[in-house]
Amino acid sequence: MAEPTSTPSRAVTARLRGVHKSYGPVRVLDLPELDLHGGQVIGVVGENGAGKSTLMGTLAGSVHRDGGDIEIDGVPLPPGSTEAAQRLGVALVSQEFPLVGQLSVAENLLLGRRPRVTRGRFLVDRSALKAEAEAMLADIGLSAKAIGGVHREVRSLPVPTRQMIEIAKAWGREPKLLILDEPTSALGPVEAAMVFGLARQVADRGGTVLFIGHRLDEVREISDRILVLRNGRLVADLTPEEATEARLIREMVGGEISHLAPPPVADPDAAPYLSLRGLTAAGLGPLDLDVHAGEIVGVAGLMGSGRSRLIHTVAGAQPATGGTMTLAGQPYRPHGPADGTAAGISLIPEDRKEQSLVLFAPIAANVTVAILRRISSRGLLSPGRQRAEGRKIAEGVRVRMQSVDQPVGSLSGGNQQRVVFGRAFATKPRLLLLDEPTRGVDVGAKAEIYELIDGAAAEGMAVLVASSELEELQLICHRIAVLRRGRVTAVLSGDEATKERIMTAAAGTTTESPVTVPNGAGQ
Repeated sequence: MAEPTSTPSRAVTARLRGVHKSYGPVRVLDLPELDLHGGQVIGVVGENGAGKSTLMGTLAGSVHRDGGDIEIDGVPLPPGSTEAAQRLGVALVSQEFPLVGQLSVAENLLLGRRPRVTRGRFLVDRSALKAEAEAMLADIGLSAKAIGGVHREVRSLPVPTRQMIEIAKAWGREPKLLILDEPTSALGPVEAAMVFGLARQVADRGGTVLFIGHRLDEVREISDRILVLRNGRLVADLTPEEATEARLIREMVGGEISHLAPPPVADPDAAPYLSLRGLTAAGLGPLDLDVHAGEIVGVAGLMGSGRSRLIHTVAGAQPATGGTMTLAGQPYRPHGPADGTAAGISLIPEDRKEQSLVLFAPIAANVTVAILRRISSRGLLSPGRQRAEGRKIAEGVRVRMQSVDQPVGSLSGGNQQRVVFGRAFATKPRLLLLDEPTRGVDVGAKAEIYELIDGAAAEGMAVLVASSELEELQLICHRIAVLRRGRVTAVLSGDEATKERIMTAAAGTTTESPVTVPNGAGQ
């Protein structure tokens, strides 16, 4: 194991000795000894199930460790106490977005804190609450006006905005140990750069940042030291120079992972399967775009560019206000998602837990929910047939499971996403719409999901995929459409689709030089 990059002169922010956690007979975390030093951003990588989130939850007090000792700045941290962790300066930004959807942005930002905005003993000064919340957003470079005001309900906001609110909430605690669990999974490059700037500020003032990420290029860019977990154990402690992408993948999975180019389009000169002309919707268009059968077309753009709006409009989840859409040369005018499904469209949305899965329900029920009529007989559903169909679907997308009767919520993120793909494929779609298809999954699961997408295209499906990960789009797509303010500013393919050209088109600059993104809060 490599020596950590910290020096003896750096104070230890967190000290872990003999920390372990098990669920039933499975030990999911086993750390004999680990020191986290101040002044560093420490990357933490590993496959789903490697123990990353368990480690973060243990430090934040949301997971009750079975044994071992943790000290924060020399003060013992009792097991399973989020209040104690917060008092000691630990702040966690979770990938699960533990915000209260029915409350406003301002109420979420100040939830769990004694607000400095009371009038008397019990009444809250609403104007002071608004001002404090706006200041917290401004501290991370986010305008309250841009999100519709701090009195807007959180559940009405898109996933990237909710992520930034969660970051603002943690930042407002002025943490000594800031834990970022997949903080950029829903963000574009500019917003990700803002998060990097915040992490660096915490480290520069002597704090420690733990940065969990599946985007290895981001982890390597931001980290002073990188820890690799596998099966709950620390298997590598690397300097940035040692942590090449190949080395990280090898340490994470114990082997090599590769992905070839997408399959060739069978007939690129044929009429497009999906054709959009002058399409408009709320915050979208007018725009033109074609997708051929067997073609994978990516949609890139900064946060708020209209990526998700385009996907949802084609799916029928958001009404079009103008222009035309055709499928296989026939007019397509959906009045809701059911019309999209009936037309042979399957949508995989960006938030699988909120928009796709019933976490407490069995795998079999989740993968067959869209085909119940097909597998029923005279309106009656046989549990045995549902389990058999569910097993066939789940095995077809390689879900790692003990049984199709186990709850989906018991699966890792990558396996949950494979369940979502299985449900989509069960309807035998001709057009597959993907919104952030690998959000929150590790590199091994990503490679398998890319294979599923390749397989769909090879079978003749048209695929339209929106992603905030430029490298992902470059890897899996035949062409990339770049959106800015709801309009297509460029369609790039092959060697044209460089990161510089994509960012130039996304930001609306006029040169071919790379776009400069802010590297700190407030910029």
